[in-house]
Amino acid sequence: MGSEVFSGRRTLVLVIGMHRSGTSTVAGALGILGATMPATGLGLSEDNPKGHFEPREIVALHDRVLASAGMHWWDWEKFPDAWYESDQAQPFVDELAGTVQTEFGDAPLFVVKDPRTCLLIPLWRRVAAKLDLEIKAVLPVRHPDEVARSLHARDGFPLPNSHMAWLRYVLEAERESRDLPRVFLRYEDLLNDGPGTMRRVVETLQLPLNTGETGAALADFIDPDLRRSRTDSAPLHPWLRDTLAAYENAARARPDGTAHVPDAPLLDRIHAAYGTACAAFVPALRATNKGFEDAQALNRLIPGVQAERDAALAEAATLRAELAAREADLADLRDRPQQGQSKPAIKWWQRG
Repeated sequence: MGSEVFSGRRTLVLVIGMHRSGTSTVAGALGILGATMPATGLGLSEDNPKGHFEPREIVALHDRVLASAGMHWWDWEKFPDAWYESDQAQPFVDELAGTVQTEFGDAPLFVVKDPRTCLLIPLWRRVAAKLDLEIKAVLPVRHPDEVARSLHARDGFPLPNSHMAWLRYVLEAERESRDLPRVFLRYEDLLNDGPGTMRRVVETLQLPLNTGETGAALADFIDPDLRRSRTDSAPLHPWLRDTLAAYENAARARPDGTAHVPDAPLLDRIHAAYGTACAAFVPALRATNKGFEDAQALNRLIPGVQAERDAALAEAATLRAELAAREADLADLRDRPQQGQSKPAIKWWQRG
């Protein structure tokens, strides 16, 4: 149980995990335990009926940061280190720090959850330094095939693309958080034993939160039925397999209760090999995707053009009908004088 006494520096809990990996559940559970949540979260949706808990303005800012480097949240590449030394970086740091103050005020312990954070941890380190915050991290992990199937159901992404995005997210999250107080957890453990899993999070990170009287609320909030996508146990690429194993091992406690440490040398080798592969193949993939995007944009225009054509044809038919009606009226008016002259008026001297 946490001490429930806040002291010292303010604490920022970063929930850093891939999309569809339980990050919303972790953030919401921390809120139930007493951590401050954002003032303007994204709220509920069909694919996340319990709530996203992502600060709306922070998500938008993350997307703008990625776009400034020519990236999207689903890309495979590492966010460029050189960006942080560019003229673009500091304005974003300042804006993000201001947004944190707006969203969380002077809260002594608050939660930021957006999967994009996995790609942008150095940005958050700069914000934490500017605001004098202590960062602690929660790293949930879910089987990459389940994540890929969930993203396919929600966004239509091909499974292999989501596998590669999963690898980038979890590698960057682990690598960039090594010197932070952190805890790993498995998605299935969170669903199967929410109160116990969150108790381990609080105790490992030494968060001053109350886990003693919130078990029922956590059990009601953490719904195992929300796990709609499951793996088919198909073999994974060795990079994905070994990275998942390193995460899952770190999520298991030793007999003495201490946490395992991820195999950093192994993950570094995968990180390096994946970076080489991305440098070789992502440019070609981008060119291919650009062709698809252009074709999709054209396809999206076609229905609009067809609708405009149909509307123009309908308007032309209406105008033709109106013109025909007016021509008929004119013809009728031309005929009326002739009809009046067909029977000449009888003069007075012709009357009987």
